[in-house]
Amino acid sequence: MIHAVVNQKGGAGKTTLAVHLAVHLVDQGRRVGFIDNDPQQSAARWLKRAEPSIDCRSVLDARGLVTTLEELADEYDDVVCDAAPRLNEQTHVLMYFADKILIPTRPTTLDLQATIETKQSIDKVAQAREADGRGPIDVHLVLNFVRTVGNLHKTVREALRAMDYPLARTALGMRDAVAKAVTLSTTTQRLAEDAPTDRGAGAAAADFDKLFQELFDHEPDYAHADRHLLAAA
Repeated sequence: MIHAVVNQKGGAGKTTLAVHLAVHLVDQGRRVGFIDNDPQQSAARWLKRAEPSIDCRSVLDARGLVTTLEELADEYDDVVCDAAPRLNEQTHVLMYFADKILIPTRPTTLDLQATIETKQSIDKVAQAREADGRGPIDVHLVLNFVRTVGNLHKTVREALRAMDYPLARTALGMRDAVAKAVTLSTTTQRLAEDAPTDRGAGAAAADFDKLFQELFDHEPDYAHADRHLLAAA
């Protein structure tokens, strides 16, 4: 399967989500390829240390994307794609070939507008896929960087729910452990495993575990996802 993480606005947490997903799939025993289409190449540098076994390709042109997507899809169980923070030809290629698209968004009005524009682009790509006889795209919105205090995220959540695409029930919190994982070029799950008494890492890891089980498992096992929280309690 090809999984694309897209949003035209930078700072939505796209790279963090893509890297965590790729490493999660590896930890589940999946064979994973990765495409970093972001000119900053943050995901490629991160994965080189976090999980060297992942075949990570840096591709910054539309023609190269088509070729690389076909190659990796033939070789691996899953291909995770970190799109550039803009809606260009390359992003549309990723949307067209993706089986699943995740759209992370912060709980702000500016991010909400960017998400609406991203959705409009996906809708156009979906029409092109339908005309070409391809199947529908599985799209999910993911609320990211949510604070536990304040009501703004609730307002944004309601606006996102009004869209045609489903909003993931699991939101990712604004947690220091996520920034720590980025700094150390690892993931929150592995931070929690290496330091089982670190409650912050356990809470962040549980966020990602629950999200991935919700979106990729038919019957989410939330008790299993809470193992990081329980270990740190």
